[in-house]
Formats: sequence, structure tokens, C-alpha cells
Amino acid sequence: MKCEPNRLEIFLTRLAFLICGRCVYQSFADHLPLEGWENVLDFGCGMGTVAYYAAKKLPHGHLTCLDISERWLNACRKTLRNHGNISYLLWEFPMLDDECFDVVYCHFVLHDISDSELEIVLPELAGSLKSQGVLVFREPLTDTNKISFIKRLTEQNKLFPIDSRITDIPMMGNSLECIYIKQ
Repeated sequence: MKCEPNRLEIFLTRLAFLICGRCVYQSFADHLPLEGWENVLDFGCGMGTVAYYAAKKLPHGHLTCLDISERWLNACRKTLRNHGNISYLLWEFPMLDDECFDVVYCHFVLHDISDSELEIVLPELAGSLKSQGVLVFREPLTDTNKISFIKRLTEQNKLFPIDSRITDIPMMGNSLECIYIKQ
């Protein structure tokens, strides 16, 4: 499924990043379990709002930004132009190598994916994690059925919950942040 943003959507996302970057995107990046050496995947990177802060936490690591949209990836390249430890991938299934990432994160992405596509995406993300690798996601709490479905699929793919918290995000409302580990 291709979903190219229009110019207004990119402009509004950039504006939100400039106005709310620290309280929304940096706060999520700050809770990622990173020590600085990890191989990390930003699934659904968009224009790189979280990646901007995550890349700074990886001085000896590598960040892969993945999206379904070439337009978002171009915006992401622009946002992250000063970082050298980043690669960019346009999503095509299947494409992720098995057990290659220490951390995979998704910020406000999974709720926009249809249930049938999530049944493909979540096993792919789980398979891309190394043993003891971590999946972190933040999703809006507006659809608890969707959240339950995401959590159930995650656990069916042998990822185990280790932490979760509800946060109130300015202008976005309550969201759920979950951390799962692959054993």
C-alpha cells in the first residue's frame, strides 16, 4: 500500500516538529533503550521526527529509517542530513533480514495499518529483531480495540512485554508506550 503525503501534510508535520519536537518526539526517543552502539530500525519514519533525536543517541550505532513513501523518505533525508550513521529504505515486503536489529521502534504508525497488513508487518518486525532485541511503540489510545489487536499480535510473535506507560502528549492526547523483548 503506497501512501504519499501531500505538501500540506508535510508542512504541518514539519511545523509540529519545530513547535513540539522536544515534548513529543524527543521524549519518546529519550525512553528508547539505547546505549549508543545498537543497530536500530525506525519503522514508519515519516520525515524523521523521532529519528532526529534517536540518531544523536547512537554515536557508535546505526539507524535505518524505513517508510512506505518515497516523499516521506526524502523529507527524512532532509531532516537528518547532518547525520552519517543512517540508511534509508523504502518498504517492500518481505525485505528485512532476520535478526539484524537490536531495537525497532514505531511512533504513531501501527494504528494506521490495516489489521490484515499488521498480520504481515508485525511478524516481519519481530523476525528482524536479534535475540534480546526490543520493540518499542507509541500509539494513540483513541482505539482500544486496535491497541489490543497490536498487543496480541506482538505477543503471538514471541515478543514479551517488559514495560508500558500511558502518556499525555500535547495536542495529541493520551497514548500508550510499550516495550517488548524477544527471547
